[in-house]
Amino acid sequence: MKGRNGADELTIVLGFFGIILAMIGSLAHFQWLSWIAIAVIVIGVLRGLSKNVDARRKENEAFVAATANVPGLGKFVASLGGGVAAASTSRAAGTSKEDFERAKRTAKKMWKGRKTTAYLKCPNCGQMLSVPKGKGKIRVTCPKCHAKMETRS
Repeated sequence: MKGRNGADELTIVLGFFGIILAMIGSLAHFQWLSWIAIAVIVIGVLRGLSKNVDARRKENEAFVAATANVPGLGKFVASLGGGVAAASTSRAAGTSKEDFERAKRTAKKMWKGRKTTAYLKCPNCGQMLSVPKGKGKIRVTCPKCHAKMETRS
């Protein structure tokens, strides 16, 4: 999905609308309504896979602005929000990627030392602590908040 538009508010609403049309078409036995539903869902999927991000962003902004004052739909679209706004801010996107990379490194380190090191979380501040395994009952001091705790390793 790199370089693609992804799921924005308009794409999600198109998907919901297509599903609702498909359900109504199948319950009421309207074959033509089911075909329209499939077309709406395909348009939504193609929007999500589109590489023309600027055009899709403009379409989405126009859709959000048009539905802002519609009772019910405006609140629903606003609740979906954040998709475009969060993706467009580099800080939010960068932070989540950095957090993911940090978690990945931590998990790799913990897996590598699983036989010799026990990992525990400080109950006071949540800092991850590592202690040697097999030492019995030990007293651990958190380097971040200096809370002391006793644990078995």
